[in-house]
Amino acid sequence: MTNPLISKRQDLIDLQIQVKRLLEELAEEDTGAGFQAAAYWHGEPILNVVAGSADAAGQRPVAADTLFVIQSCSKGVVSTAVHILAQQGKLAYDEKIAHYWPEFGTNGKENITLRQVLTHTAGIPLMPAYADMRLVADWQAMVCEMEKLEPIWEPGSKSGYHGLTFGWILGETASRADGRTIAQIIQDEIGKPLGIEQGLYLGAPAEAEARIAEISGEAVQIASLPDDMLFKRVLPPALVPVANPEWNSPWFHAAAVPAVNIVATAQALACMYASLIGQGVNGRRLLGQDAIAAAAALQFEGIDEVGLAPNRLGLGYSLGQEGDAMGGRPTAFGYSGLGGMIGYADPENRLAAAVLCNRMKVGRGKRSPDRLVTDLIRERLSLT
Repeated sequence: MTNPLISKRQDLIDLQIQVKRLLEELAEEDTGAGFQAAAYWHGEPILNVVAGSADAAGQRPVAADTLFVIQSCSKGVVSTAVHILAQQGKLAYDEKIAHYWPEFGTNGKENITLRQVLTHTAGIPLMPAYADMRLVADWQAMVCEMEKLEPIWEPGSKSGYHGLTFGWILGETASRADGRTIAQIIQDEIGKPLGIEQGLYLGAPAEAEARIAEISGEAVQIASLPDDMLFKRVLPPALVPVANPEWNSPWFHAAAVPAVNIVATAQALACMYASLIGQGVNGRRLLGQDAIAAAAALQFEGIDEVGLAPNRLGLGYSLGQEGDAMGGRPTAFGYSGLGGMIGYADPENRLAAAVLCNRMKVGRGKRSPDRLVTDLIRERLSLT
């Protein structure tokens, strides 16, 4: 059988050139914007491109080892760690969170299951009104806050984006079941086996700080949303990237805010997703076929209760739907992030890709980097 990478050799060369040109154009349009894009096809790296600036002043070029704060793409990494523990028999999707973490089982949360948290159906998406950056950077304080939460709908009956609570609930549950912190689980079970441990951190070490790209751009105007819109309490204005410069502080990078502050390179994120499909990467698959089939199976489809667009959800992953950056492939799975970022896998096409940026710009529309890059990849490889 012909190796598809050999038969597409010229197309792959052209792809590298075209993506590089595209990202350079986007960087020229917006001073301070920096980008990385990476992809694997049939388990082999086919794309690794950088462009633009890692700082708002446009003085520090993005490099291959530049780390980006990957926003909600973090959720896909945390979910993968949870699935690895489930594969090891340490977690069970239909077990109650309180089984692993007894203090969580109060205020109507006694029967909330791991599956419900992964599918954003647990009914506990709201952050405390007084939450600020220092509070969310304090792990034990946030564990206590999660224990205080009360469901705002019957758990399992609806789905609504658990934008920040998702991370602490899953992270503490994983830690209780395993004994390691969620940050260490990610390093031990994802980073080290794939050789990407210096390109993927929850809680960046001091030696990685100089490589982290500065977030800049336009603040998302959460404060101007109607007071009765739930999203305003899912992501309080005080915690919005750009609106709060503390997102660029070393102490925040070093903290563990699992839903949103993992730092990574595009190559590392794409590698993780490539390790979940086909033959994996260098013959290494993090999850077996049955495990990933369960994780990426459709669990919920419909309206998001906190005011986001209609969603298709697996267990901790968003699933492909028409018009998205995953090519509308219903079997594709991954997670997108604020600013036009994404990490995902397309099992049928044996493709995994990641696009990262540091410029939070509202209203990119058709110029969103995730969509532009992934469309180019599919077009050049003639993927359906």
